[in-house]
Amino acid sequence: MKLLRLFGAGFSMSLRRSVAFRINLFFDVLLAFTGLGTAIAAVLIVFTRADTLAGWSKAQFLVLIGTYQLITGLRSAFIDPNLSWFPETGIRNGKLDGYLLQPASSLFLSSLSLSSPLQLIQCVLGIGVLGWGMADHLPTAGGVASWLVLVAAGVVVTWALSVLLACLAFWAPKLQLDVFYHSAWQLGRYPTDVFARPLRVILTYVFPMALIASVPSAALLRGPQFGVLAAGVAAAGGAAGLAVLAWRAGLRRYTGATS
Repeated sequence: MKLLRLFGAGFSMSLRRSVAFRINLFFDVLLAFTGLGTAIAAVLIVFTRADTLAGWSKAQFLVLIGTYQLITGLRSAFIDPNLSWFPETGIRNGKLDGYLLQPASSLFLSSLSLSSPLQLIQCVLGIGVLGWGMADHLPTAGGVASWLVLVAAGVVVTWALSVLLACLAFWAPKLQLDVFYHSAWQLGRYPTDVFARPLRVILTYVFPMALIASVPSAALLRGPQFGVLAAGVAAAGGAAGLAVLAWRAGLRRYTGATS
């Protein structure tokens, strides 16, 4: 409950800062519409030449894009504002020193204390696209429940991957893997069925981009599968546990920015 109160307080402060510059809202909406419009346009162009792609119809692809946009919005709103600059601000500039002195989890403060509320616009747009894709195919209650569980698992995996990449700064402060991570993230907007088997295995078991959008969308469209649900929850728990262990190992190595 303490962490939830801290999270709420941090979000409230970030929201007040964001609305103080209203012109930012206009540009954030414009960028969100532009990015989403580009993705949808690409899908519509493909489906002018084909009825299905790797077994996915146009409506199913829209569900996938909506789910991907929703999780991307959550990542942009709550994870990136903290961890995308962690090697620079946290390690080299000493911001982590202040977090270690606070009476709260340093991992929470470093990864979730700040937010960018205007990025939640992406979530709203994602839900709109999701509804568009589901207009002619209403999901079952089990499908919706499975989708919610797997989306939550995808968000946890997203957070854990970001923490693991940030933890590399404890050993290599100048190492920048953001370009690689953002490039790999873009693969999440496509179903894993479109990739060759070696890449599909990597995106499912090694760098689980499949859990971001493809697996939740399939559960919503085709109904729940207990094995998939169990695997998704296990992947989220394992990724979170690994992130915590990596953070603790990094803190044991950390000696302070000014030491």
